[in-house]
Amino acid sequence: MNLQKIAITLVVFVAVLFAGNFSRPTEVSLPCEEPIAYVIGAFDRRFGISQKYFLDALGEAEAIWEVPIGKELFIYAPETGRLAVNLIYDYRQAVTSTLSGLESAVGEDETAYRTLRVEYVGLKTEYNDAKNIYDARVETFNEKNNAYQKQVEFWNRGKRTSREQFDNLEKDRIALEAEVVELKSREARLNEIVRKINALVGTLNRLAVSLNLNVEVYNTIGASRGETFTGGIYHSAEGVQGIDVYEFSSRDKLVRILAHELGHALGLEHVDVREAMMYRLNEGDAGVLSEMDLAALRALCGVK
Repeated sequence: MNLQKIAITLVVFVAVLFAGNFSRPTEVSLPCEEPIAYVIGAFDRRFGISQKYFLDALGEAEAIWEVPIGKELFIYAPETGRLAVNLIYDYRQAVTSTLSGLESAVGEDETAYRTLRVEYVGLKTEYNDAKNIYDARVETFNEKNNAYQKQVEFWNRGKRTSREQFDNLEKDRIALEAEVVELKSREARLNEIVRKINALVGTLNRLAVSLNLNVEVYNTIGASRGETFTGGIYHSAEGVQGIDVYEFSSRDKLVRILAHELGHALGLEHVDVREAMMYRLNEGDAGVLSEMDLAALRALCGVK
């Protein structure tokens, strides 16, 4: 009898959401002498947009840099482009979509806040109760599984001629497999509760800020909310460049993320002016360069 040890792991996905933190590039280039040729790389359709929509947004992002200095800095070249622009769907966009749905369903008033807070408290209580039960069941399962493994090892070392002992081992194995199914079901429920809590956290915090309420600051399970959420990132290593877009809540946000990362592709770094395109957080909606952005671009490209 060849049996493998059964392991149960609880995986709770925590999504933090804030304004869209941009990542700083690892390398810089000076492409002003000729346009940077880019191509669409990975394109996940779970974002619910077409490639044309994405390309149009890229065109708007290009223009933000090109129009002010009257110079072509980027070009779409599907056959020869070396800068891959990727649209990658993961937990970040999933939570943003959920949050957008919640915010569109409620008005920014105190009644909505209080209603959501009751739901939040209820979900937290449900999560804590469910997790305590799950943890206890996992502990019991592991004890049973360890005892079963010892019995299997004893069986394998023996003559293996007892039908009764064999039947008992099979009975224990079937029971353990049934417990695995139940534990995985409980795990899935826990993860679903966490997803709802994380979405509610974003809504509650935003409502509290808009209403100027003196309330507690809500946290996601397992991690503080923070400002480390990455909406997009530019990366360059060993001559290979890429832009990865992970999250956006509107077309304006998408254009700003693309423009910001195209700025990194040009060779620009972060600035400390909050309204600037090259500020580290995607907090604004304006599709124009700040004076600091424009000065940095002119210096980079040698344009007066």
